[in-house]
Amino acid sequence: MAPKKLFITGTTGYIGGAVLGEILKRHGQALSITALLRSPSREYSEEYPTVNVVKGSFDDFDVISKAASEADIVIHAGDIDHEGCAKAILDGVAKRSERCFVIHLSGTGCISDKLEQTWEGKYNPHQWHDIAEIKEIYDLPPEAAHHTIDQWFMDADNDIVKTAIICPPDIYGEGTGIGNRATFLVPRYVEALLEHKEAFYLGEGNNIRAVTHIDDVVNLFILILEKAIEGGSGADWGREGFYFAVSDSVRWRDAAEAIAALGRKQGFLPRDAKAVSWTKDQVAALLPDAPGLVLYLWGSNSRGESARARKIGWKPAGPSFWESLDEDCRVAHAKAK
Repeated sequence: MAPKKLFITGTTGYIGGAVLGEILKRHGQALSITALLRSPSREYSEEYPTVNVVKGSFDDFDVISKAASEADIVIHAGDIDHEGCAKAILDGVAKRSERCFVIHLSGTGCISDKLEQTWEGKYNPHQWHDIAEIKEIYDLPPEAAHHTIDQWFMDADNDIVKTAIICPPDIYGEGTGIGNRATFLVPRYVEALLEHKEAFYLGEGNNIRAVTHIDDVVNLFILILEKAIEGGSGADWGREGFYFAVSDSVRWRDAAEAIAALGRKQGFLPRDAKAVSWTKDQVAALLPDAPGLVLYLWGSNSRGESARARKIGWKPAGPSFWESLDEDCRVAHAKAK
């Protein structure tokens, strides 16, 4: 039997690079893999000699559509908010006459309470459940982050095209790809500490962030990929195929205090530095061109229960946020120097 064809985007990114590496380890000989790459490099071909490369950007509609139409499985781990790329993938798979599977990356920004916030860092008890509240998730407002494109993929599911969405929260830990290996949450926070010489939390600092180690996110991709390779049984698809990839959660004030202590220990904060409360305006000023992003990251609540992933056998086993924090801070500090 000929190997199944896999088309994947985002393989020089933090998540996509780690996903590709693990696929090659576990299923490299059972799949014919094609990756979209804006700028093919010698380093890439040497690291992934068995991966076929299609040259193109997320704006190259015809290139993406053609590659998707030829694939038995598509993993979209690239720019999850790029409408053109999403439309091209869906255009391609719609041309198929034989069953195919699409696994699309999203993020828990869609369920953040940032639209409800008064930006005081308050606790919100709502923990979204990806089975019990799947209708509410599907019916999120258009202004919810990532959600419009998520709906496109949910609605594209039919007898031929089966779709699933993997929705991770804030991710920690170093990636393993050859491109970007760092996530945003801790590294960007450390950059802010280096500039302002103090750790901070918004208002009361009681907002809760869902978190997951990069290895556990990758393992959920592999688990759903394996379900697709086997024909799709044992997994949910379409409007039901929405999987939170959440392993734990942290109160941001606790994270800020822990990072302040590590900053003193590692020498990138003064000896008397401590975590302090900041106002909305102070936090928003960290990224003047996108104040909503930093307020979302360090001031909102964003929590989900991964009931659907656990139902199909996902068992997070990576290091905890707290176990990884020392290394994450060291790496972030070294890169920011």
